[in-house]
Amino acid sequence: MATKNIKNVQPAPDKQLSCCYYDIRAKGPSDDVSNGTAPQSNSQNRIWDENFELLMQFKTKNGHCDVPRWHIEQGKSLGVWVRNQKTKKRKNMLEQRREDLLKQAGFEWNTRKAENR
Repeated sequence: MATKNIKNVQPAPDKQLSCCYYDIRAKGPSDDVSNGTAPQSNSQNRIWDENFELLMQFKTKNGHCDVPRWHIEQGKSLGVWVRNQKTKKRKNMLEQRREDLLKQAGFEWNTRKAENR
C-alpha cells in the first residue's frame, strides 16, 4: 500500500473557519483510522463540514457552542448533530481530526444543560 499525502486545508484569513481533510492523490477521503473509526465517504465529510460551519456560525452569534437539543440552523437540526458528536466521542467513534476541530472551536463535551432546553 502506498503512503498517502494528507493535506489539512486551512481557511483564508478573511473566511469563516472551514475544515477539509482529503487525500490529495486518492479519489476519496483520508484513511484516518487512528482511533479505530472507518474512513468516511466524501458526502459524509461534506455533510459533517457543513454542520461544523453551522456550529461556527452559531458560536459567532451566541458566543458559545452549547447548542440546544432542538435548535434548527438554516433548516438543519444543528442541536441533534451536536448531540450526535458527543455520543460518538463517548463511544470512541468520532474521528480524531473531527474531535480536534471541535476542541479547537471550544466545543463543550460534558454539558447537558443545552440538551434540556
